[in-house]
Amino acid sequence: MDITWGASASHEIAWGGMIAVYLFLAGIAAGAFLTAALTDLFGKNRPAKLIRAGAYIPPIAIVVGLLLLVFDLGRPLSFWKLIFNVNFGSVMSLGTFIISFFTAVALVYAYLIWTWPVAQARGIQITVAGVEAAAAREVPASGLQALRKPVAVVGSLLAFGTATYTGFLLSAVSTNTFWSVPFLGISGVPFLPFLFLVSAISTGLAATLIGAIDCSDLTLYKKVDIILLAIEILLLIILYTSVSSAFFQGGLASLFWIGVVVIGLLMPLILAIYGVSKHKNLVVPVCGMVVVGGLALRYFVVYAGQMVR
Repeated sequence: MDITWGASASHEIAWGGMIAVYLFLAGIAAGAFLTAALTDLFGKNRPAKLIRAGAYIPPIAIVVGLLLLVFDLGRPLSFWKLIFNVNFGSVMSLGTFIISFFTAVALVYAYLIWTWPVAQARGIQITVAGVEAAAAREVPASGLQALRKPVAVVGSLLAFGTATYTGFLLSAVSTNTFWSVPFLGISGVPFLPFLFLVSAISTGLAATLIGAIDCSDLTLYKKVDIILLAIEILLLIILYTSVSSAFFQGGLASLFWIGVVVIGLLMPLILAIYGVSKHKNLVVPVCGMVVVGGLALRYFVVYAGQMVR
């Protein structure tokens, strides 16, 4: 294990804001990729604008996140050692390996999606999103585009690993009672990977919907996000009942109750249910609050585990 916990009774903050943002960006990249890839693989209509939005977000988010991680480590020129010297007994080493490959696959997938309209609809004048989706279905994939779906499958597995790794990274600190809390009291099954996975898919989907705001019908995706928000609320209730209430009080109380619960979950859930089939103008504010709540959640988890004993 390469993670050591050095905080003492003085509440030293070993991992700060850059780590929280890194965890958030890794999650949103994974969630956006899963949104695009699963739509590409299984969607009936395959709205091209939504797939493009979900494909373009991950490379940008994960590269920025990795840059933050590199500089937070204090020795940026040594970062390559984590990629090429994998220690399977180290959560950080294994996770960096997974994220590095996910970054490469996300870049390839983004390129394939970028060239998709040209390859699939050459000679067809695209006028509306529905025509574009229809053209994509009718023209068989060829050349590099034949790799698009295999890349989507591999990338989805790596995205899943990336989203859960952000939770395993913190859970590996066994001396931290908040980060290492078990899921439903089951010894050896950490809670945070479940929470971070659901949050990653939710925030990634929300970011993708913002990028695809002009798509003709986003009802299915809005319903999925409602389910994800409800599951995340349930997980936070489980977390609240599994650890000391002291973690949700004091200086971090406002961040959790207002930033995470109210802005990030309850308000988006209520507005999303209200506007699931109408009021498309609610997509941006609802999804924007989900994204803000996801960032607040990472900040809360990172700092709460270090400030309360």
